Amino acid sequence: METTQAHATIKRPIANIYSMSNVTKSEKFIDECTLQFIDQLDKEFIRTGKTLPAYQWAHYWAYDTVMKLTASADFGLIRGEADREGMFKGMHEAQKFRSMAICMPWIYPILKRSPLAKVLVKRLGSFPRRARELIEARRAKGITTTKREDREDLLDQFLQTKDKFPRTVDELVLHGYATTPLFAGGESVATIITAVIYFLGHHPSVTARLVSELQSSGLQMPPHWVEVQKLTYLEAVIHETFRCLPLGAALSRRAIPPDRIFTLNDGRCVPSGTTVAMVGLMTHFNQDVYGKDAREFRPERWLIQDGESPDGYAERLRRMNRADLTWGAGDRACMGRNIARCEIYKLVATLYSVFDVELADPTKEWTFRESLAIKPEGVEARISVRPGASLEHLRKGE
Repeated sequence: METTQAHATIKRPIANIYSMSNVTKSEKFIDECTLQFIDQLDKEFIRTGKTLPAYQWAHYWAYDTVMKLTASADFGLIRGEADREGMFKGMHEAQKFRSMAICMPWIYPILKRSPLAKVLVKRLGSFPRRARELIEARRAKGITTTKREDREDLLDQFLQTKDKFPRTVDELVLHGYATTPLFAGGESVATIITAVIYFLGHHPSVTARLVSELQSSGLQMPPHWVEVQKLTYLEAVIHETFRCLPLGAALSRRAIPPDRIFTLNDGRCVPSGTTVAMVGLMTHFNQDVYGKDAREFRPERWLIQDGESPDGYAERLRRMNRADLTWGAGDRACMGRNIARCEIYKLVATLYSVFDVELADPTKEWTFRESLAIKPEGVEARISVRPGASLEHLRKGE
């Protein structure tokens, strides 16, 4: 496992790139993909009356958006210009392989040289190849070729780190910087967007309150991050979605420090130096932190309660946030969380401002595939333009 010091050294050159203040400088990339997404939903589902497979289309939007942010070009998934099925063929199986490596690191050196690894690589589909093509095409243009007053892609900024930190950033590290957002960012965002649709579909009163907040906010469409971050109920809905569906099946491994004693609930002690991993479900449904209804989807828990003092609310919120492992914690927390949050807040605000979104079958329960992350299946929705909303106004940015 990479040491804490080595991890910090590699992370340092790009830490500011992932700050929210820097991410919001390139919101236009997200807005362009969102407008394409709305147009395509209109053509393929609103005009035809077909049901929307939520995860599949959230997947298209998430990967096109993160690719656009990374290299100023998307895959063409939203528009249907890419091989939607072939691009991600075999990725789930490959992620199973990586999950096995995380859970059993001692067996990974054996498996990666086995025929099984070669078979999985062959079955990966065209996504890795296509991602490399777009990145290389963008790199060939050099630094600052895409920088404009209202945006600058990630690759442009990654390339600059090679000049600023030549001892740290070599070709291998630069490749990791460029590909990590693509492999890590798409799945998590698609999962949360799908989960929002599922939870709101099962809780009409929550949807009504969210829509009321959005309609009274006077948001410009697509909305800016500085506006959507102020919407308290939207924040509560998304935060509760994070809590009820932890993104990772298991978080990154940690080694117990030499000077620490780690005691399990049953009294057993885990020796220092042991590598452990924490599952988000263990803390996100802790009734001591979130209350006896911890297994229920209730966004109001993130708001101040009737009769609750400001100090009491601040302390309760602090305890809930400390137990929240959505993005990991400490020095290994997800660096791309600000990109994901910006994307999710903006898209959810847009969708529920413009569309009526209902589950095609509210009695149907979703299912999951688990590997490195949890992937929801079986969430289908019906969408229609909300009364008073206008797709034309959205396209004009009104």
